[in-house]
Amino acid sequence: MVFLTPADARRMEAAEEHGALSFAGALLAENPDCGAAWEALGGGHMVFIAKDSPIGRAHGLGFTGKVAEGDIEKIEEFYFQRGAPAQVDVSAYADPSLIEALGRRGFQVAEFNQTLARWIAPKERFSAKVEGIEIRHVRPEEVRTWSSVLAHVFFGDRAADFQELFTPWPAADSSMCLAAFDQGEMVAGAAGLIVPAYNLAALFGAGTLPQYRNRGIQSAFMQRRLRSAQQAGCDLAVVLTMPGTVSQRNVERAGFRLAYTKVVVSKAPPRNLSAGQG
Repeated sequence: MVFLTPADARRMEAAEEHGALSFAGALLAENPDCGAAWEALGGGHMVFIAKDSPIGRAHGLGFTGKVAEGDIEKIEEFYFQRGAPAQVDVSAYADPSLIEALGRRGFQVAEFNQTLARWIAPKERFSAKVEGIEIRHVRPEEVRTWSSVLAHVFFGDRAADFQELFTPWPAADSSMCLAAFDQGEMVAGAAGLIVPAYNLAALFGAGTLPQYRNRGIQSAFMQRRLRSAQQAGCDLAVVLTMPGTVSQRNVERAGFRLAYTKVVVSKAPPRNLSAGQG
């Protein structure tokens, strides 16, 4: 990641964008009444999962030309009518008109995300073994357990509220969902997705129960998913982390480098507008 162009950044933005799209599609296929929705806009997509879901924003905007204030109004309408805040990913490589239009509409910075990437060489070798631990793809009958493990890792005492959050991932097209087992007991999980349109792999959702950390499971997950991406013909892998976290340090050990930092901006719906109103 020595020099990036806007085209490179747009390609990397597809990792989170298509992750959200695949999640929404799998969720809708499982439950047609769940309310998940998406809509193309300005060369990217707006994705809605649920009102309080951590997944689903407007992605990939500002790479096909100027962004008009009317485009931002469409984003507001899409999310506000569902009772959710309007949230937009903003890359520094997007056209400056994006951040200008968002500023005029009163959006504020909500968080920063690190976009890390690495190239995958065709003949690169990946080893995914941990002594005494079995690592393999998640089977359909194991999906709820897998989701529960990740909920405990990421949400701790609030895990009960997120038991089903991760269940759509294994059903998504081109998913790479893995689990680690110690004597038959699931102790860790990881997710990923091949995005054929951009010839890249999006890696996310990797976590290990506390008592099994520092045994190399996360490294093995990474190696296994990179190998799968290589076999699928991908030459690029992308990961998003929060700045300065253990997750960022771990992926850098796997050869990922910071491509750019992006911001998520947000605008709350009007107080007098309830879900379902246009």
